[in-house]
Amino acid sequence: MNLLNNKKPFWALAAGFTILAILGALIWFTYGKIQQASAVSAEAEGKIALLEKKEREFSLAESNLKDFGPEIDLLDGAFLSEGTFVDFLRLLESLAKKTGVKFSAQNAKLPQSDKEIASLNFEITGNFRGVADFFALLDKIPYAGIVDSAIISPKADGQKRTGVITARINYIIFNFKI
Repeated sequence: MNLLNNKKPFWALAAGFTILAILGALIWFTYGKIQQASAVSAEAEGKIALLEKKEREFSLAESNLKDFGPEIDLLDGAFLSEGTFVDFLRLLESLAKKTGVKFSAQNAKLPQSDKEIASLNFEITGNFRGVADFFALLDKIPYAGIVDSAIISPKADGQKRTGVITARINYIIFNFKI
């Protein structure tokens, strides 16, 4: 009987260790799954935080775009294109009319690529004050450009001077968009 009594605690102890080992393995397996889920969750949280930050930046940029809309429109209006080149010529004609000189567009060179520059050759004829006033107003137009060359010559009627001068201008336009 003593032998039977000794076997019971052994089997009870073996069963206890087996249950403990199974519980340990189950806990280890569950812990591994929790770690995997935690890593996926942390990665997703990071991505969500990044997307939320980008959304805030996008909202800020959108509101800035609305706030600066009039200024952007003014800047866009300052650039010449093939579609607005006629308006530029009309502006030069109106400057000539204001200053009392005769304006005549001679030649326009529109760029075909970003490396080329736009230029306009024109001629104005009038008295010295009118030509000088035209140049002063030309400097104040909203389009960026510079007079590349100007050939100014007096207009004569035979031997007699008339007080009228002719200026042949090559004007380079800086802000031409293709």
